[in-house]
Amino acid sequence: MPRHSKVRAGILIAILPWFAVSCGTKIATQPGLSELVTSVPAPEEYLTSPQQEHRELLVDGRPTPIEWNVSGNPTYTVMRGINGGGDFILGIRSLWTYTRFNENAAIYFLLQWPDPSQSVLETPIMNDSIDTFDDLGNLLIDCRAGDDKMFRPTSWHIDPSLHEDQVVVEIFSDSLGDYPADNWRWGAATTDPVFPSSTVEFLGAAADGDSTGQFTHPAAGFMEDRFDPGGGPVDDQGRLTFFRNYTQFPNGVVPNFIAGKGTRDTRLNRGKPTAYTIWSYVNKRFQDCSDSLNPVRIDDTSIRDKSWNPGDYVPSSELIFPTLSQKDVLARGSWATGKWNLEIRRELKTYDKRADVNGNNPSLWIPWSDDVPLVPGRRYMMRVTVYDASRIRASQSAMLPLYLKPR
Repeated sequence: MPRHSKVRAGILIAILPWFAVSCGTKIATQPGLSELVTSVPAPEEYLTSPQQEHRELLVDGRPTPIEWNVSGNPTYTVMRGINGGGDFILGIRSLWTYTRFNENAAIYFLLQWPDPSQSVLETPIMNDSIDTFDDLGNLLIDCRAGDDKMFRPTSWHIDPSLHEDQVVVEIFSDSLGDYPADNWRWGAATTDPVFPSSTVEFLGAAADGDSTGQFTHPAAGFMEDRFDPGGGPVDDQGRLTFFRNYTQFPNGVVPNFIAGKGTRDTRLNRGKPTAYTIWSYVNKRFQDCSDSLNPVRIDDTSIRDKSWNPGDYVPSSELIFPTLSQKDVLARGSWATGKWNLEIRRELKTYDKRADVNGNNPSLWIPWSDDVPLVPGRRYMMRVTVYDASRIRASQSAMLPLYLKPR
């Protein structure tokens, strides 16, 4: 995220070329911005195509003109720094979709904002003193001789200074910004990597349960879905995408799991990024003294010594698919050349499909009470907060009118 005015100005100019920079200044001057977010209607599928294929708007963090041009020009809003955060411009695009049977489907958002560097570690477990081999290749830790250094709480600590990039989107119940409100949280480390594994590439994915959604938005993860009745957000029903990956002791911590191999020995962690993800379906318990190799280092050809070294880390969260209402909001982010792109999708009205044992009869589904129904033709308020590698330092938009334009 922007931390210096010089960097911020350069990014603003690159994204908004029509912004003028006054002579002798380094801050982009802004015209009057229209901060109304209009969600335009569009088909969920290409209804005019003989093949009736699914529309090409995929929740994969890679926005393309064929996907988003239908929504018109982006809405640009000024993000004001809070708690030490920086000021910058956020671009928002939105559309809502309907099916071939003229049933309302889902709302989509595309959020784009400048960030000189991406942060994808959330309070990792740091290795303080474990060194498996010396420079000559001699083993320094011999578990067979009773050396338990790898599993001592004093060998590890949680680093509270490292945090993921995060985004919180709030959708309020009406045009006045009243509560209750939907509250969706995206985290570059804790929610974004939770996407399905392909049963073609990983044959055991279906049996393990980690192939959910592989044919519909196959690159999409799940945002943390929360509900704010006015006193602050609380989690919707269901299991979250992440849980703690360490055991706390009075004198330190010990990791529970490390990244493990999937059904193919040539691929670690079912294709998930081992640098900040431990996929719970193929994890490996951190208890075998033969674990002399650090999974984070294994795929990095620039590092010769792939064993454990002081300063190495283990992700502090283990990732898993969510359940129940926590599956309602899909999202995926991508970072490149100093900018984040975040695509979001949520059904306009969400349902508890457990009401139908087979999940095939919508007439039996019950609407979730912890989600705000979004109705075309109505006006709402929304607010976006971006956290720059922090749980406190942030940048926040004003309350933005959100209009779901009817067909």
